[in-house]
Amino acid sequence: MTGIGQDLLGVIAVAIGAGAVLYAGMHAARKAGLRPAPWLLPGGIGLAMIAYSVWNDYAWYDRARASLPDGAQVLAVGTASQPWAPWTYLAPVEVRFAALDPAQVSDAPDGIRRAPIMLVERRGQTVIVPQDFDCAGGRVRPARGDWMPAAGDPAFPAICPEGADNG
Repeated sequence: MTGIGQDLLGVIAVAIGAGAVLYAGMHAARKAGLRPAPWLLPGGIGLAMIAYSVWNDYAWYDRARASLPDGAQVLAVGTASQPWAPWTYLAPVEVRFAALDPAQVSDAPDGIRRAPIMLVERRGQTVIVPQDFDCAGGRVRPARGDWMPAAGDPAFPAICPEGADNG
C-alpha cells in the first residue's frame, strides 16, 4: 500500500474509533440527564482526524529513521510546507532524507570507495543509489554520472573522513 493509502486508512480508523468513543460518551451523558450539543459528535471526529494527521506528518521522520539499519547515518533532510496542511507553513515538516549505511561501503582495487545512498521520501518509495567516491581526488560520481568535485556533497565526509579536507 502506498504512503497516501496508509495515511488515508489511518485517518479513517481514527475517525471510526473517535466516533465510537464520542457516541458512547454522548449516550452516557444522555442517560445521566445531560443534553450534549449535537455538533459534538461530528466536530470531535473531525478534530481527531486533524490531530492524527498533524501527528502523523511530524512523527514520520522519527519513525522512518528508526527503521534504518543499525549504524546508519542521516546525511541530509528535506523539509516542505504543504497547502493541504496549513500548519506546515509555521513549522515545515520533514518529507525526505538521504541516509548511508556504513556497513555497505566497499573499497575497489583502484582506491575508489562505493556506497549505496538511501533516498527516503515521505510518500514515495525508497530508492538506493550507488555512488562512487574518490577520497584522494576529492571527487564523487553519482550513478551513471560523471566525476564532479565533492564540495558540498553531504556523503563525502562520511565516506572519506581522511579526504574531507579535499572536498
